[in-house]
Amino acid sequence: MLRSSLGLIRAGVLSLSLAACASGTTLDPSAGALPGDGGGGGAGGGGVGGGDGWIDPTWVNPGPPAVWNPPSVTVPGACSALTSHHIYTVSSYSELYSFHPATLDFRFIGQFECAAPVDRWRIEAVSPLSMAVDRSGVAWIGSHSGRLVRLDIETGVCEPVMSPPGNDPLWRFGMAFASDGVSGEETLYLREALLGGTRDEADPVRALAMFDARSRTARPLGVGEGGDADLTGTGDGRLFGFVRGAPGEPASLSEYDKRTGATLSQTPLSGVSIHDDASWAFATWGGAFYFFVTNPDPVERITSSVYRYDPGSGAPPELLRDDLPAEVIGAGVSTCAPTVIPQ
Repeated sequence: MLRSSLGLIRAGVLSLSLAACASGTTLDPSAGALPGDGGGGGAGGGGVGGGDGWIDPTWVNPGPPAVWNPPSVTVPGACSALTSHHIYTVSSYSELYSFHPATLDFRFIGQFECAAPVDRWRIEAVSPLSMAVDRSGVAWIGSHSGRLVRLDIETGVCEPVMSPPGNDPLWRFGMAFASDGVSGEETLYLREALLGGTRDEADPVRALAMFDARSRTARPLGVGEGGDADLTGTGDGRLFGFVRGAPGEPASLSEYDKRTGATLSQTPLSGVSIHDDASWAFATWGGAFYFFVTNPDPVERITSSVYRYDPGSGAPPELLRDDLPAEVIGAGVSTCAPTVIPQ
């Protein structure tokens, strides 16, 4: 989810505004409706950010990639094999991969191209920082600049969702969906990341917010102590963080109160460390957690390791693979994923 070498940002900036999508580029509602929206991604008239056609829509959404190979789906719709069988990861080079926990198969799907409005006259290419996956097979990707886009895993089509208001400081975040406890309903949670430092090293706190589908903004919920973390959520409504440790200390797994942002529990992850320039991300599947960490000192190309931790076993995290051919900067799993290993 995060790379530790980015500069300090100011905390608490939770108001993010919707960048209306270009006409004709909205994701299919059946594959990518906004959570709680009951419709598509919010197509607007004319150009992005307004109705007067001042930006060519093709600049914002260049269309699907020339080569795109997602996992095959025989039965489409929410909670299909596309969202229940796989963890998805994204690299800092906008490459999407699938990871199959049952087989440890790590597959390249394709390289996508997303852009989002900066203001009325400018757009920018999205540089991935974190990712979440919804029940309909859409990857929500947060950028280094605090913008948010949605990428259809099945087609590779991308569209902007939120951008920071004009002159506000950037707010970077880890994010994940968690179930609301009502069948088929889920919420996207965002947790602040102060990359490169904190406001107060003696008392670090992070803000938790939820994505409000009606206003298309991030609504503050509360704050809690803890370091920079990626998020993952579960189908039974829990929210967890993969937290970077202090220098010389292992990473840890935290559970958060979804209502307040407070840390409910924290478990050190023996043998899992995040070095100074690493990217890291995680997701849960089958009741276990899968942690992705960039390996130090690349020789030919950047690679990542993946660890598995079963909180019910009492055993330390297990290194599954150390040769994933990507810098994994974000990971996402649907709340359709099983909470116990399928038999």
